[in-house]
Amino acid sequence: MSDNEKFLTVGSEAQYHLMIGEVEDYAILMLDRGGIIRTWNRGAEKIKGYKEEEILGHHFRIFYTAADREAGLPERLIGEAAEKGKAIHEGWRARKNGTRFWGSIVITALHDEGGCNRVFESDTGPD
Repeated sequence: MSDNEKFLTVGSEAQYHLMIGEVEDYAILMLDRGGIIRTWNRGAEKIKGYKEEEILGHHFRIFYTAADREAGLPERLIGEAAEKGKAIHEGWRARKNGTRFWGSIVITALHDEGGCNRVFESDTGPD
C-alpha cells in the first residue's frame, strides 16, 4: 500500500471530521433520527450563534421560527429526507440571539451498514 493510500484509509473518518469541523461558510451538522443535534461545525457556530457545547443534544427545531415549529416544518423535513433521501428548503431561520436569517438547507438521510438512519443537514446562512 502506498503512502497516499495509507493516508486515505488510516484515520480517514477522523480526517473527514476534522475537515468538516473547519468549514466556516456552511453549517454542517449531524442529527439522529429524532432530530437531535449530534455534531456541529465552525460554520454552524458562525451562522447560528451557538457553541458546540451549548447545542449538542438539542432538537434542531430550535433553528426554526415559532410559526414553522407550530406547523411541524422541522419534523416534516426530516420525514421527507427519510422517505425520499433528501429534503431541500429555503426559509427564515432563528439564531441564538433571536435574530432571523434567510437560509437554504439540504437535509440528507444517511444509512449505516445496519440500515440505521442518521440525518445530515447543511445550511447556508446570509452572505
